[in-house]
Amino acid sequence: MAGRQRRALVQLPPAPAGAPLVVMLHGAGGTAAVAEQQTGWSAKAVARGVAVLLPEGTPPDPSSPPSFRLNPQLWNDGSGRGHVARQGTDDVGFIMALVDRLIDQHALDHARVYLTGFSNGASLIFRIGAERPGRIAGIAPVAGHCWIEPGRLTPPVPLFHIAGDADPLNPPGGGEVATPWGHSEYHPPVRRSIERWSVAAGCSGLAEHTVASGVHWTEGRGCGGAEVRLAMVPRLGHVWPGGPRLLPERVVGRGSSLLPATEEIAAFFERCGHPAA
Repeated sequence: MAGRQRRALVQLPPAPAGAPLVVMLHGAGGTAAVAEQQTGWSAKAVARGVAVLLPEGTPPDPSSPPSFRLNPQLWNDGSGRGHVARQGTDDVGFIMALVDRLIDQHALDHARVYLTGFSNGASLIFRIGAERPGRIAGIAPVAGHCWIEPGRLTPPVPLFHIAGDADPLNPPGGGEVATPWGHSEYHPPVRRSIERWSVAAGCSGLAEHTVASGVHWTEGRGCGGAEVRLAMVPRLGHVWPGGPRLLPERVVGRGSSLLPATEEIAAFFERCGHPAA
C-alpha cells in the first residue's frame, strides 16, 4: 500500500466459497511464519474449513530483511510507539484491504471475519475492531492492550481476551516494561482493556470468578448479546498459550497449556454472531 510492498500468508480450505476468515497478526518483531509456528492456525483452518490470513507488519528499514532484534516488523496499534506511529502507517486500512481482496477472490463469507493476534498484533486487532465494528464478527487478542479509547461499538463486537498473570512484557498491574530492544515503555493494567471494551459494547457491568484450573475470568454482563471476556492464565508469561516459547524464559517468562489459545479461540469464533454488515 502507498507504494510499499507488503507480505502475507494465506491458507484456504479445500472449498473456500462461503468459508469464514480468520486474520492472525504476529507480535512485534515477528513474521507470518513465526505466527504460524506459534499458533498452528493453518492446521486448524484445514480441520474446520476456515480461511486464514497471516499478514506482516513493516520494519524500520524496508530495504533489508526483517529481523527480530535489528529490523523488527511492527503494527501501528494506536499506542504511538515505534516507526509505524511516526510514519503514520495505515495498518487498519492495509488489513481491511487484504480482507476485502480475499473475500472477493474466493467468495468468502463477508459476515464472518474474525481477528486474533499476539502482543503488538493483538493491540492492532483491538484498534481494528473499534474502528470497523460493522465489519468484524469477533476479536480474540492475546497478550496485548486496547491502547485507544473506543467509541460506542455498533454493533457490539464480541471479545475474548487472553493474558498471563506472570507476563513480564504486559504485567497485569501495568507499569514500566523493559523491552527486548533495550528501551522501556509504560504499559497500562491488563484489566483496562476489558473495562474500555465493556463500556464501548454497552455492557451493564463486569463479573469475576476463578475456575478449578486457576484461570481467572472477567466477563461482561448485558453486552447487547455479545460475549465479552478476559481470561487471566496463571503462571503464563508472554507466550501464546499452548504454543512453543520462542524467546528465552528470562525475557518472556513461561509458557502454559492450561488454556490452549488456538483451540479456545476457534470455538469462540464459532459462537460469535454476525455483525449487521
